[in-house]
Amino acid sequence: MKIYLRNVKTYEWELKEGTLKELQKDLNDRKIVISETANIGKYANIGDNANIGNYANIGNYANIGNYANIGYEANIGDNANIGDNANIGNYANIGDNANIGYEANIGNYANIGKLDIFTKEYIYIQLGLLVDEKGYITMFKAVNPDLTAFYKEENKKQYQYKIGKGDKVNAERNQGVNCSDNCWHFTNLWGAISFASNKPHKIISARVHIDDILSVYDKVRVKKFSNVRVVELDFKGKKI
Repeated sequence: MKIYLRNVKTYEWELKEGTLKELQKDLNDRKIVISETANIGKYANIGDNANIGNYANIGNYANIGNYANIGYEANIGDNANIGDNANIGNYANIGDNANIGYEANIGNYANIGKLDIFTKEYIYIQLGLLVDEKGYITMFKAVNPDLTAFYKEENKKQYQYKIGKGDKVNAERNQGVNCSDNCWHFTNLWGAISFASNKPHKIISARVHIDDILSVYDKVRVKKFSNVRVVELDFKGKKI
């Protein structure tokens, strides 16, 4: 089994590999329950407190949200996204690339088809962000006070964001990859604030074209961004 689990301290996704028995401590630490008869596809993301029932099938690169419940013999397709607190009933079938939102309840034997994820409608459903008439989206990110990234690629310096600037790489679109090096990750404003937690930080915004999005989850992986700005928010007189 090769699955992604959240780091209990940093909350970043980490790849774990082994049998169900070998991964049991990692699962217990995150209060995740996976039935011995369930089938978990490669590189699926399993959120904390998730429950995956008997004979359920989780597709490759699927995303199972925190506190999500997957019923008996339910099928979750490749690259499908199941939101936090969602309930998928017994024998339900969720198609490839389908998106099931936060706290959704899908009944027994339901059949949910495939969804085109690289559209402005899906971006809005998943992140609440609007695409303008030219295809651009304003996205957000939490960074260190000096505008360097919180985390760095192995054997590289921490990435430095620059006001008014952007960057780009050559990378192929692949919804099967939630998190990776050699690209950048952005999200909505509240996601950026939540990710920063209590660490010293600044929130930045950037302009991203929908054609430069590589994958869409609770954060968006992109190959190009521009026009970085520092965002100052004032909540009851307290700037963050």
